[in-house]
Amino acid sequence: MKKLRSKVVKALKKEFTFECTISSRMNQVILYVSNIDFEQHLGKLIQQTQQIIDKHFPQREDNLCLVIREIGGGHQNIFKIWKPAGY
Repeated sequence: MKKLRSKVVKALKKEFTFECTISSRMNQVILYVSNIDFEQHLGKLIQQTQQIIDKHFPQREDNLCLVIREIGGGHQNIFKIWKPAGY
């Protein structure tokens, strides 16, 4: 699981288009975003995250827990990306 999270962080850093800091801690991948309207862009953030993970890790054996936090604000969203069926 730790190895997958590390690879996910690298893939997100390479391809994510929103300004953010990405790290892994306590079994979570954490995206610290800034300079956005958090509520307005949350759907796009989640969608892009899901697409990058599905592209690079289509046959993952673990579920992933992700956290999107607003830098300097009080907004946060926690969501899971489930492993594909059959794994």
